[in-house]
Amino acid sequence: MISQDFQVGSNAEVDVHTHSGRVEVKTGAKGVISVEVETRDPGFIVEKRGDLIFVSSDKNTGWLSRGSAYVSITVPEKTDVTIGTASAKTECEGKLGGVEIKTASGNIAVEAAETLTVKTASGDIRVGTVSGELRVSSASGNLRVDRITGKASFSSASGDVRVQDGSGPITASTASGDVRINEFTGKSAAIKSMSGTAVLGIPSGTRLELDATLLSGKLKLPKSEGAPPSERQMSVKAKIVSGDLVIKKI
Repeated sequence: MISQDFQVGSNAEVDVHTHSGRVEVKTGAKGVISVEVETRDPGFIVEKRGDLIFVSSDKNTGWLSRGSAYVSITVPEKTDVTIGTASAKTECEGKLGGVEIKTASGNIAVEAAETLTVKTASGDIRVGTVSGELRVSSASGNLRVDRITGKASFSSASGDVRVQDGSGPITASTASGDVRINEFTGKSAAIKSMSGTAVLGIPSGTRLELDATLLSGKLKLPKSEGAPPSERQMSVKAKIVSGDLVIKKI
């Protein structure tokens, strides 16, 4: 068991690398980063490098032979966090700064971040709020996002993409899976799908510029309400091989 506290400044960062197990990051008091690690790896590293706290499996141990670890880290709000794992469940609670997560497999949950980048081969992704840019690349797994106010891009080979509230430009590409953006108030959306239905909810009074290509599927648009003054303008581009495109008013 490793348990250490570190005094840090306002530009603190955390960098975590572990093979498997669980990584938890949560927010706490200002000026302190606390690290607790449960592992049987005798060479597990926890050290401070300026305002960077580095947490890692033994670099001299072969990657495939490294055991699992339970890593729990408490950081000040808006701390930048980088996490890399081969197979581990990752959970981030509280308001963090820039977050970057790379994993081969394992579910990921992030409550709130200023920016977020996720790359995973297998595992579901659950995101609360991202105020800046959001980038997600997934080979297999479903994605759920509550709210994104900045630019967002999603790429998935197999899995559904669900966004509750998006107010920035959104790009979504899936090979197999549905794309649903329940409340979209951004200026542009681009959707590509080989197999799956795309659903986009837009506010009433939106002037829509639509460029859609559907090889096999139906285009479903909201009923016209005459020609009231447009409160906003939006462009939507969609290319769907097999599946419907549904645009509805909210």
